[in-house]
This record gives sequence, C-alpha cells and structure tokens, in this order.
Amino acid sequence: MNLNRISLFFLLICCFLIFGSTTLSLAGEGNKKPNVLFVIFDDLNDWEGVLKGHPQALTPNIDRLAKKGVLFTNAHCAGVMCNPSRASVITGLRPTTTGIYTNNDTPFDLYKNKQTLNKHFKENGYYVAGAGKVLHKFYYEKDDWDEFSGRRKEEGVVHNRDNPEPENIRNVAGVTWGAFSTPDSLTYDARSVKWVSERIDQDHDKPFFLACGIFRPHTPWFNPKEYFDKYSLEDLKLPSVDSNDLDDVPLIGKNIAFSTTNFTDPNDLHNDVSNKDHEAIKKQGAWKEAVQGYLASVSYADAQFGKLLDALERSPYADNTIIVLWSDHGYHLGEKEHWHKGTLWEQVTRIPLVVSAPGIKNGSECKEAVSLIDIYPTLLDLCDLPDVTGLEGRSLVPQLRNSEKKRSMPAVSSINPNYHSIRDERYRYITYGDGQEELYDHNKDPEERTNLAEDPKYNKIIQKLKKYIPTDSKAALMGSYSE
Repeated sequence: MNLNRISLFFLLICCFLIFGSTTLSLAGEGNKKPNVLFVIFDDLNDWEGVLKGHPQALTPNIDRLAKKGVLFTNAHCAGVMCNPSRASVITGLRPTTTGIYTNNDTPFDLYKNKQTLNKHFKENGYYVAGAGKVLHKFYYEKDDWDEFSGRRKEEGVVHNRDNPEPENIRNVAGVTWGAFSTPDSLTYDARSVKWVSERIDQDHDKPFFLACGIFRPHTPWFNPKEYFDKYSLEDLKLPSVDSNDLDDVPLIGKNIAFSTTNFTDPNDLHNDVSNKDHEAIKKQGAWKEAVQGYLASVSYADAQFGKLLDALERSPYADNTIIVLWSDHGYHLGEKEHWHKGTLWEQVTRIPLVVSAPGIKNGSECKEAVSLIDIYPTLLDLCDLPDVTGLEGRSLVPQLRNSEKKRSMPAVSSINPNYHSIRDERYRYITYGDGQEELYDHNKDPEERTNLAEDPKYNKIIQKLKKYIPTDSKAALMGSYSE
C-alpha cells in the first residue's frame, strides 16, 4: 500500500470516527446506556419563569433545568385531563387510538396489553422504579416495575388532599386552597421525591429509569405557608382576561368553557349560560386568593423538583442521565370564564416540556409544535432501544440536535372522538365535528381572543390544518371511576 493510499485510509477512518459519533444516541462509552429521570407534574400550565405564562411565577428549579437542556416552548398534551394525557405518554398513542379521553375512561386493559414505556425499558435491561402519581389513580402494573411506591399512608405526613389546619381552608364553588405550617419535608410529594432520590443514591449495576410523579399543583391547593408568602395578595396580578372573550366562540366551545366537572356529570356539556365556579369566585372577591393558591402550589412543586435535581447532580450519574420534565396538561384560572382543565385552548393544552441529555446544547429553545406522545420515541432514540411498532409520536432528537429544525406534524389534542385541537407553530384550529370551528393566529393573538374561523381569507389555513383531524376515532372506554 503506497503512502497516498495509507493517508487516504487514515483520513476515512478519522471521518468515520468524527461523523459517526454525531448521532444523538447516548449509549456512551463501552455501550453504557444512559439513565432516565422522568418527572411528571399534575395540572401545571405555562406559569413558569421560562415560559412566562404568569409574570410573577417563581420556578427557579424548572428554569435551572431549562438552562441545561432544550425547552420546548410550544409543547402540547394529547389528552386534556390527567387520565388520557398520562395514558398517551406511557403508550405513545393518541386518545383517539386508545379510547381514553376523560378521567371516566378505564385504561387498565390498555396498560396490560400495550408495550408501555416503563415495560419496554424494563424488558431491555433497565432497573425501572417510580413513586407518586405517574398514571391516573396511581394505577400501575406491578410486573412492569422493579419497584413502585404509589398511594401510601405515613404517620405525620400531610397527604395530597389534606390540610392539618382546617381553619385556613377556603372553598369557593369547589375551588379549594389553604396554607399550613407543616414543613414541606413532611408532605406527600416531598416523600415521593425522597423515595426516588434514595434510588438515585444507590449503586446500580445496570442503567435506571426512575419516574417521579409530583401531585401539585393539582387541587386542592394546600401547601406550606412559606409558598403562599412568596406571593403578596396586594401586588398579585390576575390572568389577562377579556369579558367578551366568548362572544365569537361557537356553542360547543361555550359549553366547554362553562363546564365545571371535567365532564363527569353527563349534563356538564349542556350548559351555555355561565360557569358557576367563575361567577362565585368573582362575587366573593376570591380571584386573587385562588391565583395565589395556584402559584403557591407551582412554587412548592418546583421546590420538590429542585430536591430531585440536587440529588441527581451530586450523584455519580449526573453526567449520564437524561431528564424529561413534563406536565400532563394545563389549567384555566378564570381565562375564558373557566376554572378547570378539559378545554382545547392554550391554557390547557400548552405545558412545560424540557429535555436535558448528555451531548445536547444547553439552554436552547424549540418553538416548533410538539406533543407529549413524542416523548416515547425520543427516549427510544436517545437510549438506543428497539423500536416499538405503532407509536404515533415522532422523535424529538432532530430538535435536540438543532432546536430550529422544522417539523411538519402539528400537535393534536382531543376531548372526545369529535372534539379536537390542531396546533402548529402559528395557528390553533379547533373542530367540534359538526361544522363549529375556531381558528386563532398566535403571531397576532397569543391569548386566543379573536376567532378567525369565519373569515374567508383563512380558508386555506383551515383546510391545511383539517388534514390532521383524527379519523376512525375509537369510542370512549367508559368506566366507573373518576378523580
């Protein structure tokens, strides 16, 4: 072999080593798989410092993670309540495929018969453990986890729906909040975080997948007093609202806005008069207090996540662990006269999603519309695990490599087989399946106050987005429970 051929040979080898290592599979040195820390919040909308949903929200730990990874500023849930959203993430399937649309629908057979995310990691050599609310009703298949700490009673611990100082509780039309003096170390979420942190601290002979479900800011907004004290009632800002916001919303949209039970009452979607919760909160002058309760819950939840992040950062696994942080859906606090989840507007579908992983650019923001069902294929790519047939999301690895990388698939959110939202980088289109429609231009109208659906100059936009309306939607798998 002459000198030129030898030089060419070594040049090719160098190119292979350089360019062959640029994929974002994080198998690492010696094919060592990365760990995964999987963190779920409940009812957390975009009221974080980095997402700017509320100008006074204090979330230093979520903000800290965003500086370490990629923040998806246009991320959306596939289901707009706890049960369908969590089912969609753990299966990688839309509600229209699973039949899980509301908290009434029963996913038990789905979890048993589908290749859930945790099951797939366990079957591919991971130690898989979790604590707290990962799935609705704290449901889990025992054989699909090495360990799981779900609902439990511990003496001296303040549980999710408890307030040891009932004199501080205020309830207005079902919206409930109140401070207590017990330290947050003795709250249920803190105990879940401690349980997961203890697993991080263990010596592991195989990679781990650790899930931690943080129940707050789910109602009731009971939190230690120190978190209420972060938000002065005197200076507190209410959400930006328009008293005429619903004037151009079609009838079904008004039905949803005025719903108060997350559709557990069969008559809930026949109310087009007013939202009794909203009217009561205004009448009793409780709006600021309620917002304070929610913000206190957000900061409390962020503080618990901070403990988890600290545990990972001081562990030997910090440099080889993927962190995925997400919320199951958002929440209205008076916008569009609504005080719950279960709508197809931005306040509910938009959620925080942050992915931090070894080798990705720190502090990037991706503005492309993405869906929570994209998490499953993303983790398969990052951990170099076998593909799972039928997943409906798309890997976010291209956006982790380059946060400006375009996506062609919008985010789809569903309430039932006929009510859907299609959200791309600029527009939200809502259809109720019977010709009633909404269209909002987020470049001009981020609060979604002007419905453009009847303006003929937007027909092409509507026709483009209509292509993504789910077809052959599965009927709801109705069941007997709700929460």
